[in-house]
Amino acid sequence: MEKQPKLTLIGLIVVILVTSFVFLVLIPVRDKISRIANKIVCGTNLKGIGTSIIVYSNDYDDNYPQLPGQGAWAKKLGFSYDLEKPNFEIDQSQTDRTISASLYLLVKEVDVHPKSFVCPYADQIEFDGSNPKNLGFVDFWDFGPDPYKHVSYAYHNPYGKYPPNGWRSAAFAIAADMNPWFKNGDIVPPGQNNDTPQIINIPPDLLDAATYDHPLNRKWRELWKPSNSLNELPYTHPLKKKAKHSEGQNVLWADGHFSFERTPNTGIKRDNIYTFWSTDENLSEQDIQGGTAPTSRSEENDAQSETDSFLAI
Repeated sequence: MEKQPKLTLIGLIVVILVTSFVFLVLIPVRDKISRIANKIVCGTNLKGIGTSIIVYSNDYDDNYPQLPGQGAWAKKLGFSYDLEKPNFEIDQSQTDRTISASLYLLVKEVDVHPKSFVCPYADQIEFDGSNPKNLGFVDFWDFGPDPYKHVSYAYHNPYGKYPPNGWRSAAFAIAADMNPWFKNGDIVPPGQNNDTPQIINIPPDLLDAATYDHPLNRKWRELWKPSNSLNELPYTHPLKKKAKHSEGQNVLWADGHFSFERTPNTGIKRDNIYTFWSTDENLSEQDIQGGTAPTSRSEENDAQSETDSFLAI
């Protein structure tokens, strides 16, 4: 009978080293696959929302979803989300409306499932329609009593001076991954220690670095990361310092197509899609690309022009 070879100390060390090497190789691969899968799901959802918006607009003279009434935009609806027949022309005309309520019109009228409004790694969860009245999805006016918990995407303010519609330029952003200035339905201040969110002050030497062929493009993208959406997972290599910010956001454009953008100043004339301009006169590059952070859901917190995207929730 042959004697079985014993595992020597050197052999054990070799096994440990090989195992560690494989482990280090597989971790970033798994992380990359996870990030790609998340990006695909979020982007596919947004593309589906865009398609349904186009379908909706065909029945409403090229107008994109906008809940009827004249009330201000708010964190919660001014009436119950399961109210059967609100009178928008009289007693409901001045009640608060949520941006998500406009998006919910796609559920009511275009049969979009509520799960399509949730990005896998965002804080939101799918709206399951639970309600004491046993109503169906198409009988609601919003994503439940706390709608911000069930929508991972920001939509251009439909209750402002310049609501989204089918006449906008193809380069106009109408929706995207969650605006970093909104968290759990609340508007948040600038982050501490360069945390998200931030209004980026653009150095003069980087004003022209947004094009991909520019030699400073990489530095440009790094500069903008603190103002990217939180929907996307930061890329973290196991041998490097943990990443702090995400790589960008999925953006839906007025003509229905979507793309993944590395920075949020990606609208018309490099407009920052998550902020609004402080003015519409004598605009500087900082006014357009940096913009003004939202502080409340008031008339002052709104797009200043037909080309000023302001995606909120």
